[in-house]
Amino acid sequence: MNALQPVYQVMNQGILQDFINSLLVETIIPEQFIFDFATAQTALNQHGKNLQEVFKNTSEQFSFVLLHEESRQGLVMFAVQKGITQAWKFANEIEVFLLERTNDHVQINVIGIIELFEFIQAIGLFNHCSADKVQAFYEQLQKCLKQYHLLQQHRVNAHDLLNQSLAHRFRILEQYAGYRDRPYHPLAKLKEGLSQQEYMQYCPEFAQELSIHWVAVHKDKMMFGEGVENIFKQQPSEIFIPRSERYQLKQEMFQRGLNETHIAMPIHPWQFEHLLPKFYADDIAEGICHPLNFISKGMYASASMRSLLSKNVLDESLKLPIGIKALGSLRFLPIVKMINGEKNQKLLQQAKAKDAVLKQKLWLCEETQWWSYLPEKQNDRTADNEWLFVEKPTHLAAQRRHIPTELLQEPYQLIPMASLGHAIMDQPAIFDYILQLQHKDINSKQILIEFEKLCTCFFDVNLRLFRLGLMGEIHGQNICLVLKNGEFDGLMFRDHDSLRIYLPWVEQNGLKDPNYLSPHDFRNTLYHESVEALLFYIQTLGIQVNLGCIVDNLASHYQIEVKDLWSVLAHALQQVIQNLNFQPEILTQLQHLLFEVPEWPYKQLLRPLLEQDTRIGSMPSGIGKTRNPLWYALNC
Repeated sequence: MNALQPVYQVMNQGILQDFINSLLVETIIPEQFIFDFATAQTALNQHGKNLQEVFKNTSEQFSFVLLHEESRQGLVMFAVQKGITQAWKFANEIEVFLLERTNDHVQINVIGIIELFEFIQAIGLFNHCSADKVQAFYEQLQKCLKQYHLLQQHRVNAHDLLNQSLAHRFRILEQYAGYRDRPYHPLAKLKEGLSQQEYMQYCPEFAQELSIHWVAVHKDKMMFGEGVENIFKQQPSEIFIPRSERYQLKQEMFQRGLNETHIAMPIHPWQFEHLLPKFYADDIAEGICHPLNFISKGMYASASMRSLLSKNVLDESLKLPIGIKALGSLRFLPIVKMINGEKNQKLLQQAKAKDAVLKQKLWLCEETQWWSYLPEKQNDRTADNEWLFVEKPTHLAAQRRHIPTELLQEPYQLIPMASLGHAIMDQPAIFDYILQLQHKDINSKQILIEFEKLCTCFFDVNLRLFRLGLMGEIHGQNICLVLKNGEFDGLMFRDHDSLRIYLPWVEQNGLKDPNYLSPHDFRNTLYHESVEALLFYIQTLGIQVNLGCIVDNLASHYQIEVKDLWSVLAHALQQVIQNLNFQPEILTQLQHLLFEVPEWPYKQLLRPLLEQDTRIGSMPSGIGKTRNPLWYALNC
């Protein structure tokens, strides 16, 4: 990167846009503070200022948020426009201004997100929130800004994808996808617990090769996944370390007398330094755990950061816990989630057997081989085993994710959906790469055609699962688009631990209740009570977040009207629904919930962080209301 300052400004503006849009859609800034052009100009007249001189790129079509702070005669103002996905959206290419009056002198300055937060707090818009949580969010915002600025030094290079091997392309696309993280979340890039140096070492967009540490754990103090049938042959070291290096590890285990009694477990370098001494000092003292001198190479962070891509074994990923916080939740690796992931993988495989199109177009990663420290009750997989629900074992575990081998070979290409939801300055957009694969011109007409094909592919797979009572984790980090000869041909699901189900439909279709594992006193959130509850994930994670950020990126990058893209999406969804032959009453219900109501549910981002107490491993969550983009695209 040559011109650092513009990147710095772009990054700040991105967080500011997400923050303001969240404030608006969650009505932390209520509509009473939004004024039309004439009213806003009247407010500025008393300060002797002209609205169009302050906001040079606005017109009378804009409205304005005006926030008054009486004690210092301050006024914060910024422009907003009517939106398709929410009633009001920040006009993101326009600044936020603070007007301050001292005696007869009026001063207007551009302010950033921190000053805006402080002003909003000063005028009492956070008074309904927990004071401790407001302070925590303020501190997180400051940390997030510092980490955002490190992205100026990213090492994503997507300029020459066609000349890279398929596996190397996939790794670059993962790094590209990790550049933004969770779309629309103002704290998306915050990784609490990492120093600046660690941030640049362990986050995917910096493309750093990781040094994986190893710990010998007594095999009697471990639990294994269903796919581990022979613990002597199916160990992490046998899968993720090249044979030439494996000898060094075996030699150290033998010399220390551990080769018969212990299993070598990989551990993330951050975890090895920060959490191994904290959680496992007693186990080390007792000889249950032995930190080894051996270190392996050849791993790179994927977009999820916790899952690592192997340079040496192209179709294998290694998921390791790392005890930092991202989006308010710890990135550990609980046994209960891996067990439920096994159950869901079986359920998805059964679903493929029920539907010929799913059999062809839905690809699943294999995730039943895992290894975890567990000090007691290693053979008890029931809710009676309290050790399955405590934190300590979650920090010393590993899971193998096997990508279907053929997807990393011609004629297939894998594209993480999250890589399509943003552009990186001085880098090509990933849709350019898709059109290059297809030998097609890069223009807005062709983009609309290919976006329709993408939507059709996405909805066809996910609504076929929905018809069986299933809904996968359909955000962009979990789903990869499968291209065959450059054309959209299917989806690959990576994680399976968060498959949601509507049990009446599951059983009606001849599938079995997975009997999810959860504590006795805990309501398992993988079961859903209604069709509407299952459809919620299509509306929110699928459309508002995953496809929604692709819409925004395509509109911005290729200068396409946002409404045109939403119309394409809506028509693609309508066509898929018609083709799937739902029962008449279900078809009527889908038409109503998806196309006929002007409001949809919305997964809140700020209110849960500012108002709720949350479980240690869960992303804070809340549900509000916003505009239905399909209704507005088709009716306005």
